[in-house]
Amino acid sequence: MKILSDRCQLQESFSLVAGIAPQKTPKPILQNILLEAGDNGLTMFATDYEISAKVTVESVKVQKPGKVLLPARETSALLRELNEPTLTLESKEFRCTIESSGGSFVLVGDDPEQFPAEMQVGKGQKINLPAGEFLSMVRKTIFAAAREESRYMINGVLFDCRDDCLRLVATDGRRLALNYYNLVGGKKKPVTIKSVVPVRALQLLTKAISDDSTEDLEITFTENQVGFRFANISLASQLLECNFPDYDVVIPKAAETSCEINRDLLERNVRKVAILSSGDLRVIRMNFGSQSLEMSAESSGVGRADQVMDVDVKGAGGILSFNPDYLLEALKVTDPEVVRLDMSDDSTPAKMTLGESFTYILMPISGS
Repeated sequence: MKILSDRCQLQESFSLVAGIAPQKTPKPILQNILLEAGDNGLTMFATDYEISAKVTVESVKVQKPGKVLLPARETSALLRELNEPTLTLESKEFRCTIESSGGSFVLVGDDPEQFPAEMQVGKGQKINLPAGEFLSMVRKTIFAAAREESRYMINGVLFDCRDDCLRLVATDGRRLALNYYNLVGGKKKPVTIKSVVPVRALQLLTKAISDDSTEDLEITFTENQVGFRFANISLASQLLECNFPDYDVVIPKAAETSCEINRDLLERNVRKVAILSSGDLRVIRMNFGSQSLEMSAESSGVGRADQVMDVDVKGAGGILSFNPDYLLEALKVTDPEVVRLDMSDDSTPAKMTLGESFTYILMPISGS
């Protein structure tokens, strides 16, 4: 194989698939990336048996077709350090030479014929939506998904599609994020999906999508797999086999107090007050009066913070305590001018409405 390629495009594509290659594995061959040059340009492929990704780079001059297996970590590091606009890659047997002006670097790979085949997602139910909209939905939910392996059953994002509406839901048992998007209807057979996609697969996919992308993203669901196709990228993943919590039950249907708050002002004030919250137990107290919100936090031996802001409060008011990090994680991924907070007491979840399609459920910290 011999190719001539733009370095920036080669690096971006390689780093995307390299994110799948495991750092530790009983099968070292999975720590490589398969490069194959042919009539359609250059394809890069990686898999860890649970997730696989393939990227096609068309703006490559293929002088000699072929394929080579390259170590993911070392190749990624090398491509980052090289600063020439164009690179030449030439492989012989299991070795690949990367040439730039004044430099020659030889990488030793493995037998490309021994590398696992691409994960094939069969026929299934399909969803199409703008990639930019999907990126926004993932950002507004994925932060609430559980990260601990002991909470495997919710270490993913639920895709719940019915009545031409796609809902993404994530929870870690302490908070829940829900975002929805109305799909274009008209299909003879309505799509009904309820599947949990691993967080890691979505993190990899979002790296490939730009904020302003208007291209369509196609998502295919089978019984135990999901496939994503966007531009020159295809990604496949195993679905999580779990029973996702019934999120409809968690969402409060009524509240004793409702409050509308300027989003930017709330974020700034929570961020300031949180500086003096205890490092062991991150808590800020929020005292809702008739037309004001008093926030406070205290850390033994460090100090105390108090902040008052004008808000529009309806209902009984009262005092609730929250983890400030949970508030800030939701506020930073949305941009409406005003957010709404509905709450009752410290034994009942509070509901934040952060835009027309974004709902955030947060459990207060009791006894603080």
